[in-house]
Amino acid sequence: MTDLGSFSVQSGELREESAEWRTRKQHLREARELANNGLYQGYKFGFFGRAAGLSDRHDEFISAMVQAFHDGEDTFDFIAAGLASTANAYDGADNTAAESAESLRERLPQ
Repeated sequence: MTDLGSFSVQSGELREESAEWRTRKQHLREARELANNGLYQGYKFGFFGRAAGLSDRHDEFISAMVQAFHDGEDTFDFIAAGLASTANAYDGADNTAAESAESLRERLPQ
């Protein structure tokens, strides 16, 4: 018979990694906020900047960067939630397996 207690998922490490992804999300949020300061500021390149198309290119670039940072935040949040959910599911499975094993032991002939 197999020892049911020999399999162990390191759910604590999964939660630590989840916290790390949330920290990375915060870093992206800070970068997005910085980039957002330059949004629609292309006009500041003046007449020659507008004439050369630099103003529009600047605004396109900054807008794309803000969107990319926002998408990254959503992705990092999804990864963090997935890791935490996995840890919780394994903990729940471990508890269920332990309870099931205990109920099986009670059914064994003494």
